[in-house]
Amino acid sequence: MSQFIKLGPCPHCGSRDNRAEYTNGFWCFGCSKYDPKNDTNSIRQRVFNKSFVSNNQEILETTQEIPMKAMQWLLKYNITLKEIKKYGIKWEPIRKLLVLIQRKDYWQGRNFGFGNIKYMSNGNKPLTIYGEGGTLLVVEDVLSAIKIARLRQEGYCATPLLGSSMSKQAEQQLVKRYKNISVWLDRDKAKNAVRIRNRLRSLGVISKAIITPLDPKEYNRTEILEWLKN
Repeated sequence: MSQFIKLGPCPHCGSRDNRAEYTNGFWCFGCSKYDPKNDTNSIRQRVFNKSFVSNNQEILETTQEIPMKAMQWLLKYNITLKEIKKYGIKWEPIRKLLVLIQRKDYWQGRNFGFGNIKYMSNGNKPLTIYGEGGTLLVVEDVLSAIKIARLRQEGYCATPLLGSSMSKQAEQQLVKRYKNISVWLDRDKAKNAVRIRNRLRSLGVISKAIITPLDPKEYNRTEILEWLKN
């Protein structure tokens, strides 16, 4: 089964970001051109992308007006209007993306448009801390980090992996700032959580893995605190 990798520029029609890369080829939503992957195509694509990135910084054109479907998704996890504004959650109308985080060289959005891919992203993942506290929770996604950030008085803050792995660069920055770091991922990512926990322990940090059936964003405040105390 072919899997989506990322969106990028199309060498056929000149679109900046309509061309989807999959594990077995490329498909442009703009001109409907399909290119199967082979050695020649892969080399040509890498050269083209390198040239594009060096001359074009991809920044999404967003608006604060979030449509009903995307807003209902946020409300499903009890994300408030105040938090939407505070954390800069916006809407990208062309690709129908709910942009959860956008930095100078990175963005990630929840897809409400083309295909079955839930999340799309581009760039180098930033290390972002949500909230303030002496104990850091490493979670998978932005909404989970927002819900942990509410526990400031209990001494917790959070950073989203924006995936399920942590770079060595992020490790080095975190171990300098925090002595107590817990990793909270859902059951599907249990091995990743244990791996990150063990790595943090080897670097001298007090760390534990919290494995739950769902991500923190799925729980209310009382449930989150109960999981943290277990």
